[in-house]
Amino acid sequence: MRQYFLLVIIGISALLVGCGGGGGKETTCPTQNPVINSNAPLGQNDVLKLSVFGISEPKTYTWEGPNGFVSHEKSPEIPNPPKGNQVYTLSVVTNGGCTYTVSSGSIIVTGPWNPCGLDSNVLKINQVTQVSFTRVQGMVSNSNYLIQADNGGLALASFEFPGNQPPTEGQYTVTSATGALAAGKARITFNVTTQSPFTATTGTVYVALNGTTTMVSFCGVAFTSTNNGATNTTGGANIMWKP
Repeated sequence: MRQYFLLVIIGISALLVGCGGGGGKETTCPTQNPVINSNAPLGQNDVLKLSVFGISEPKTYTWEGPNGFVSHEKSPEIPNPPKGNQVYTLSVVTNGGCTYTVSSGSIIVTGPWNPCGLDSNVLKINQVTQVSFTRVQGMVSNSNYLIQADNGGLALASFEFPGNQPPTEGQYTVTSATGALAAGKARITFNVTTQSPFTATTGTVYVALNGTTTMVSFCGVAFTSTNNGATNTTGGANIMWKP
């Protein structure tokens, strides 16, 4: 009888081990499909925000990325991320002891860029108008380089930069001064056929290069005009020019 009792106990113990034995470990991990989300594409002057969804009961997070980046936060934020097509990986360990690893795929970080949430080749004057352009071209204009966007003569936006070559990547301070532009300065004027011209007075213009495309963008630039109700307002733009 005593030997039979011991055999019963051993059998029960073996069953407990096979089912996890109350230790919280899963012998078979359920199928889960975690997906990394981000706010890319974005500019190098921005903050990259990473997150993951599609997985339950996470216990620990281990993010890895370029330049030795490591984070154990659930949703890390990376100021001024490195430029280029970057890949971030995440390993998640669940409360049940299962490990899942996922890759972000290509996260595109350009040079300085601030498109103001606008589609390509769009300029918006807040509380006044928003225009989509059908043609963007670049040319030398007197002592400056001009990138000009129009939509068949109904609206015309001019972005001027110093020198006789296309602008280099970087940030430019808005000026309303006339004539030749000093280094690091930019001038913006916007004309709509039914309204008086809008002239940018203060703010920052961002220029980023993505291959052969020059991207001109800004957000919250101050504009002045003589239009009723729009004497002082702000605007944003996201212009793509490819020679």
